[in-house]
Amino acid sequence: MRCGLWLWTFLLLALPCLVWAADSTDKPTEEPVTSSPSPASEEADVRVELIARQFTTLSAEIAARIVKLPFREGDWFAKGDLLVELYCGIQLAKLNRAKAVLSAESAKAKVLGRLDQLNVTSKMEIVTAKAEEEKAQAEMVIIQTEIEGCRISAPFAGQLVTLPVREHQYVKSGEALVEILDPRVLELAFNMPSRWLQRLHKQDRLLVRIDETGKSYPARILTFGARIDAISQHVKVTGEIIGQFPELSPGMSGRILSGMRQQPAAKP
Repeated sequence: MRCGLWLWTFLLLALPCLVWAADSTDKPTEEPVTSSPSPASEEADVRVELIARQFTTLSAEIAARIVKLPFREGDWFAKGDLLVELYCGIQLAKLNRAKAVLSAESAKAKVLGRLDQLNVTSKMEIVTAKAEEEKAQAEMVIIQTEIEGCRISAPFAGQLVTLPVREHQYVKSGEALVEILDPRVLELAFNMPSRWLQRLHKQDRLLVRIDETGKSYPARILTFGARIDAISQHVKVTGEIIGQFPELSPGMSGRILSGMRQQPAAKP
């Protein structure tokens, strides 16, 4: 009787250990898995800015007073439209004087040419007269160029961004008069990690989300910067928006959503 009691006690004590040993034999221990950040999570940190492909600041070529400013900030204009007109009264007077001087020097050179045929003048006088005629001609061309600078026309169609001057204001040569751009063709400017250069090429497609509109737009890569910043390990990239979207404007910003993958090359 006592032996049977000891046997049952032993079995009750050993049963949990046997169950644990069997369970650990059927299920192997798993190693902890460390997840690496996905490309999408990296791309979400890349900020982009919209810039106009064509933009410039037009400056005064001469010192003069502004007499006409046909457009205001935000106005649209066509290529060749007058943007700024400067007073050219002094230049016009100089041009008339230069024409008179040129006429006199041309007449003098012509008379000396006839006298040379009669051998009654020296070669030095003829050479000097010809040089004075060319000098007067060059002076007239300079003044004509200044007069052309009195009318500043649009080199391309677009919008007027800033107009820091006013009518009747006197401006100096080289002073900025008007800033213009063409917002219809937009490019992307952003800095990306240089390690992405291994999987990115020109013409690769992008999908960017613009903060101001809350929408996503297709784009493509155009160029990569020629130098990598050694400190930040980033490189400048230029892209472009594919298509026309009137709601987009230069200066808007956003982030890359997806598409940072190399596209297969087209078959010839």
